[in-house]
Amino acid sequence: MKEYDSFGSALKDSDTYEDPAIIEVVSSKTRGYRDFLASDTGQHASINRQTAQNMFVISYVHSNRPVDVLELGGACGASYYELNHFLPERIGQWFVVETPAMAAAGREIFQDDKIKFFDHFSAAVSVLKNPDLIIAQGVLQYTSNPIQMLDDLLDLGFRYMYITRTTVSDRTKRPIITKQVTSLSDHGPGKPFPEGLADRQTSQPLTIIPFESISSRISVDYDVVFSFKEGGSRKVLIGSRTVATREVGFLIEKR
Repeated sequence: MKEYDSFGSALKDSDTYEDPAIIEVVSSKTRGYRDFLASDTGQHASINRQTAQNMFVISYVHSNRPVDVLELGGACGASYYELNHFLPERIGQWFVVETPAMAAAGREIFQDDKIKFFDHFSAAVSVLKNPDLIIAQGVLQYTSNPIQMLDDLLDLGFRYMYITRTTVSDRTKRPIITKQVTSLSDHGPGKPFPEGLADRQTSQPLTIIPFESISSRISVDYDVVFSFKEGGSRKVLIGSRTVATREVGFLIEKR
């Protein structure tokens, strides 16, 4: 993997999440997943570790009323459909903040009275009934400035924030910017791939975040309620050096 001196440099050497093919794959697979969950077969859908963890968080946040959620990078709402399927009585409003192209696809295909799509925080926060929970699930490392994004989320002042599947390193004091290469078919929930669309490689900038940068910011106004073990450490070769990374997850509560 190559190391870049800035997010902009990595972006010039990568695809983006505005790629129309990614939008098509994610929206198509989300539609299929939504319809599966609503079917007779979907009533017996299995629950994996990540889903069980997500269900635990939603159930913990409020016990006396449905939870209103602001999700950063929720694509076309797969997490909403999954949690609304397993815990329908626990979900209130679910607002997704995404890139303009993904948000537009969400509004066109999936938006209803419970799930809505926005391309900016201010528009979403202004109409969300209760600032209960922010979810950032496997997304901070793909933003242009993860630490600034975390600061922006904390500044919104929600009671709870759930950060999960976030790539960090314990042995670096500055962000390491590289890029992730995957198959187009890896995007979106489940396996069905749109007919007539050829699979290919796609890439996006990826920032490995110093864990201390996250923990130091959280500790100012929030307390960690739960930390989640989300896989072991792995070593990746970036340029000429080997970097130990891991994925972290935690639920924090405002003091």
